[in-house]
Amino acid sequence: MELLALVPFLLMFVIYLAVIGFTIWFAISLINVNKQRNVLLKEISNKLRGDEFKPKEE
Repeated sequence: MELLALVPFLLMFVIYLAVIGFTIWFAISLINVNKQRNVLLKEISNKLRGDEFKPKEE
């Protein structure tokens, strides 16, 4: 019977971990999108100036 009392705490813990995981995933996704946008804007800027742009390989 005592094990049944732990179910709400385990459920809260799983939800808590899911929220933290989603927040970290969202932050990483946002950073990657901004990196890609900056590369694209740098390429456009260099083309407008007439310079040649070579993207850095990861």
